[in-house]
Amino acid sequence: MQQAILIGPDTINRAAVAALLARAYDFDPHRVFDFEQIDLARAALADEDSLVFVLYPAEDDLQHRCRQEESRASEATEHNNLIFLVTSLSSHDAQRILSHKPRGVVYLHEGVAHLHDVIYTVEDGRRAVSNSLTLSAWAARESPLTPREREVLTAAAAGSPPKEVATALGLATGTVRNHLAAIQSKLRTRSLVDSIRVAQDSGWIT
Repeated sequence: MQQAILIGPDTINRAAVAALLARAYDFDPHRVFDFEQIDLARAALADEDSLVFVLYPAEDDLQHRCRQEESRASEATEHNNLIFLVTSLSSHDAQRILSHKPRGVVYLHEGVAHLHDVIYTVEDGRRAVSNSLTLSAWAARESPLTPREREVLTAAAAGSPPKEVATALGLATGTVRNHLAAIQSKLRTRSLVDSIRVAQDSGWIT
């Protein structure tokens, strides 16, 4: 079992989360630090493989404080396995949290079993970040697609194969295929269906 610490604002919720971690991970509830104690937290990490849980609060005033401090927490623990613990997130918050490249993100309302699964996944060397969080983060971004790429993807979303898309837009079929490949690369999706879903969920195409 890897060493673990919890970083977050000093609230009743933090104590509850520490207790939850104790149930899911045999966590030492004394290894809890406020954002102002980042240096102490870093000193408490005996190795670079430790788990670092960062609690992201639901309260608006505490969220503002977290936005100021979480980057410092992330930098101070950059060689460790960062796991964010959240209740709910806006699209912009999701985007910012993912920018820290966490190994995992846990929605606390999903309970101990979900938390345990995320911890196990991270300890196994894999990432545990839900697709819904990734989609939410994408929604906060301006569209990375060019106007032509949006036209091509919109036509493809209507069910038209590349040849028909090419005819409708006055393009060569190969050019359409190149646009679709570029879209998939930009959105980091595995298929055209995934590209369409991400673009529609993000409001980039209808």
